[in-house]
Amino acid sequence: MRPLRLGLLGTGIAARKLYWPALKNMRHEVRLLACANRTRSKAEAFAGLSGAKVVADAKALFALPELDAVLISLPIDSQPAYIIQALKAGKAVLSEKPMAPSLAAGRRLLERARPFSRRGPLWMVGENLFFMPAAAWIEELLCQGALGDLRLVEVRQSGWTDESVPYFHTAWRRQGRFVGGFVLDSGVHLAHVLRRLLGAPKELHGLSASFNPGLPPIDSAVAVMRFSGGALGSWLSSFSNAAGGPQLALRGSKGSAELYWDHAVYKPRQGRERVFRSKVDSFTLQFRHFARAVLQNKKPAYTPAGALADLAFMESVVRGRILRP
Repeated sequence: MRPLRLGLLGTGIAARKLYWPALKNMRHEVRLLACANRTRSKAEAFAGLSGAKVVADAKALFALPELDAVLISLPIDSQPAYIIQALKAGKAVLSEKPMAPSLAAGRRLLERARPFSRRGPLWMVGENLFFMPAAAWIEELLCQGALGDLRLVEVRQSGWTDESVPYFHTAWRRQGRFVGGFVLDSGVHLAHVLRRLLGAPKELHGLSASFNPGLPPIDSAVAVMRFSGGALGSWLSSFSNAAGGPQLALRGSKGSAELYWDHAVYKPRQGRERVFRSKVDSFTLQFRHFARAVLQNKKPAYTPAGALADLAFMESVVRGRILRP
C-alpha cells in the first residue's frame, strides 16, 4: 500500500512536539507534503524540520490535488469551520481533540459533517489514547475477569501549569469560550479510556474551582461517579497542584490495574505484579490507523460520535452533572 499523502494546517507546539516525532519515522506509511500556518514564519520553521512545502493558507492547502488528507491542528474554538472546509474540498480529515470547544458546539459540528459521513471523505478525531496499547491491555484484564468484581475507579490528573509549561502559552486554552480550560482539554483523554472500559457513568456529582487567575475559566475539578455495574468512581483534575500516582486506577475484588503515561501495572491480591510497556507509541498507531482507513476507504475505529461522547463526559465533570451527547 502506498503512503498517505498528508497536509498539515497549524504548525504549533502539538505539531512539533507530538506529531512530527511520530511522523518522521513513518515516511513509508505517511508522507507530510505541505503545511500552512497563520504566521508564515512558523510554517517555514516547521518546514525546516519536516521538508514539507509551505503554502499560503488553509484554502491553498485544501486545494492541493496531491493531498489525500489533512491534519488540522488549530485552536479548538476555530477548528470546526476548517474541518467542514476541508471535507467540502474533498480531503479526509484528522482533527485535534477535543472535537469542539463545548458540547453544544460539538453537536453542531457533528450535524454539519453528517452528510460527509454518508458520501464524502472520512473524518477522524485524533484521540491517541484510543490506540494506547497499555489501555488495551487493561481492557483485556477486565474482560478476562482478572480484577474480579470492579468496586472503585480513581482518576487523577494534576500538574503545575504556569509560564514554564509550553502549553500555557497557547492562549485559547485559557479563554472563557473554551469550556473547562486545561481540565477539559487534558481530561478528555482519560474520559475516553474510562468510557471505553466502563461506559459513561449513570450518576455524577462534581465541583470545580479556579485557584489560579492565570488559568481561566477553571483549573480544578472533582467528581464522584457511579457506573452501571455498581462501581464507584472519583475524578480529580488540578492544574494548580501536583500529585503523583497513576492517571487511572481500577480496583476490584481480585486485584487492581493502574494506567500511567508510559506503562500499566496489574496488582493481583495474590501473586506477582505484572508490568506492561509498549514498544510503539500511541501517536504512531493513530496515524497508521488513519492512513489505512483513508487509503482503504474504511470507517475509522474511533468516530466523531465517540469523540462527542468523550466531550460530553468531560463537560459533565466540569459542570458537575450528567450531560448526554
